[in-house]
Amino acid sequence: MPRCLHLAASRFERLSHEATSLICQPGWTHLGEPPIDWAAEVREQFRFGCWTSGLRLWLASIYRRWKPRYSETELQRFHSSCEFREFYFEAGKHLAFDDNEFDFIFSEHFFEHLWLPDAIALLRECRRILKPGGVIRTCVPDADLRSYAPPEMSGYPSSRVPWSHHQKHRTRWSIFSLSEALKLVGLEARPVMWCDDRGCFHHKMPSCAGHPTAALLGTLDYFRRLPSLIVDGISPAVG
Repeated sequence: MPRCLHLAASRFERLSHEATSLICQPGWTHLGEPPIDWAAEVREQFRFGCWTSGLRLWLASIYRRWKPRYSETELQRFHSSCEFREFYFEAGKHLAFDDNEFDFIFSEHFFEHLWLPDAIALLRECRRILKPGGVIRTCVPDADLRSYAPPEMSGYPSSRVPWSHHQKHRTRWSIFSLSEALKLVGLEARPVMWCDDRGCFHHKMPSCAGHPTAALLGTLDYFRRLPSLIVDGISPAVG
């Protein structure tokens, strides 16, 4: 059975039905957030002066209480079918896994929240725990080159949010910088979805026949925020 890791996982209650059918399965480990505290999240947005975001979260909390995506029974089934560990990133810490343990790793909109040296250090940890031929699929905002939306504002999500806060975007990624970061830690970079420096949008699913996780490499159905910048990092095969 392939071993797969969801790094900085979204809460299961936020995932689509397509996503849970693919990644809430035996063989998966999810490192992610505990259940959301809606009231605390809303208060924090208001404290930062992000009134629109706070109002949006408040309305979402009302909607999800009235019409949850999954029942408590379904959420319990998701958690029982795979392994879930609460995850709080700390710079310089190692991931609690053995070398060459995973066939596939993916993260969505997480590495932009790290300073560049910390992001590279974590990618190096991912390289360590990937099996030869394993793949890490990284999805981040295409901050400056995207043509399907305006460039990301400086200091996203707001100049009022301190740089020490977990919501802050600390690194701006492009196809060039993310590819170089993957190469720096010893992975082959394979773009999947990106914009080039002329503003042209590209989407190229890889040929993955024969890979233990071909069904995952051949789809993006487990991602929540598309389009985005997505690049695969491939661990060198032995021999």
